Amino acid sequence: MKVKIKRYINGEYRWDEFNIDAEGVTVLEILQKIKEEQDPILSFRAMCRAGICGTCAVKVNGEHKLACNTRVYDDITVEPVDIAPPVKDLVVDHSFFLNKLKEGKVWIEPLPTNVPVKPDELKATEKSWDCILCGICNYVCPAIQEDKNFGLPSTFTKAYRVIFDKRNANKEKLKDLVPLNIQSCTHCKNCTFVCPKDCNPEFLIKMLENTMLRYGLIKKEQQQDFGFLGF
Repeated sequence: MKVKIKRYINGEYRWDEFNIDAEGVTVLEILQKIKEEQDPILSFRAMCRAGICGTCAVKVNGEHKLACNTRVYDDITVEPVDIAPPVKDLVVDHSFFLNKLKEGKVWIEPLPTNVPVKPDELKATEKSWDCILCGICNYVCPAIQEDKNFGLPSTFTKAYRVIFDKRNANKEKLKDLVPLNIQSCTHCKNCTFVCPKDCNPEFLIKMLENTMLRYGLIKKEQQQDFGFLGF
């Protein structure tokens, strides 16, 4: 199997090609094999190897995937993800979307007393809880490329569980999302199509946006498509 890897080294990109004896293995296993047997300085991120931590996101044959749960059977190309600033080889800087979580204050402020939650009450927010912050939804989002203040799909996905969780003491959490320009979302559904955990970020964004409109926190403007949805 031929494996072409786009690497970021000393401020420049270059393609390196490796030949390995493997089939039906994950992209992460391929990267580990190359690092162990051919190129010990190859850099990439990986932790759990079980599709839970989200750190191993890369582009495989031009599509954003988790390296740990993407199996391949033929020649492949592996590249760093889009949008995120490169650090080395396949490693990129995640701080741009982690900072958005801080801007939106996406965390639960607990009540002074315990509030029991029944399983059926968690049903509405379970997809939001499934988000592993792999960032793939952000890497394919056209809105962030046009509006740098846009809060990103990952932020709004995480925010959904906070807003609609009755254990949250701050009942005005929606106001924290106002500066993140949720209305800049084009609803192209790119984020939903690529999400490895089927969190359906676009739907959660739509629900939050409708709630913010209802409370008068944002105004509905003419839908922008930034040229991505035009015919």
